[in-house]
Amino acid sequence: MINPDLHNRINRDLEERRVVFILCSCTIEYFGRSRSMIGLGHRMIIIKKDSTLMVHSVTGFKPVNWMNAPTETVAEFVGEDLVLHSQRTKKPFEEMKVRIMDVVDYKAYSDVVDNEKLDLTHTEQDMQDYLVQNPKLVHPDFRLISTEHQTPLGYLDLYGKIGETYAVVELKAERAGLPAALQIKRYKEWLENYIGKARGILIAPGITPNALAILKKEKIEFKKMGIAHLQIKHRKDKTLKEWFD
Repeated sequence: MINPDLHNRINRDLEERRVVFILCSCTIEYFGRSRSMIGLGHRMIIIKKDSTLMVHSVTGFKPVNWMNAPTETVAEFVGEDLVLHSQRTKKPFEEMKVRIMDVVDYKAYSDVVDNEKLDLTHTEQDMQDYLVQNPKLVHPDFRLISTEHQTPLGYLDLYGKIGETYAVVELKAERAGLPAALQIKRYKEWLENYIGKARGILIAPGITPNALAILKKEKIEFKKMGIAHLQIKHRKDKTLKEWFD
């Protein structure tokens, strides 16, 4: 049985820009980028201070549906069910109706603040920057021609020569799997068709057994390289004054 005053509490909490958490049994109807319907199940509803609404299943990390801010969400009773009606207030039009049949838990939080931004470190861009400065880590005879070299298949992280042979280098900041192995295989094949003899090198902190098997079969080199310990100078955006100075 849902508290008959819960819709008033939800509307008050949303009006006061609190973070709302609801664990409940519900169905979801969505209209906008597409049209979808999710049947009855236990889900977690999170409504954030900026009005973003997310609905999560009890498994997995991705929401089953969501509404980006700015949205306007209103709670009302329709028969015995509590309905959250959420509509985006800017284009493109999006609308979601969450019909709640049972509430397991309800919480609302005020005075919660997060002003920090994500600071990404040790990315593939960091690997690329480091290897541009230290090309011998790719191969003692590696000579860099360009980075982000454009091809019909995508951009080559590092493109250069080892002796007289052209080489493509693919970088992965995390353990390389099957997609990475197939990607460097396609790049090497394209380079061979375009130029002639070519070498392929995949650099990553680790690799899965099936990916390594493909590299061995295709005669593509794998070089293990962790980047967490590297002394990386992170890029800093210049201010307008620094540009003119």
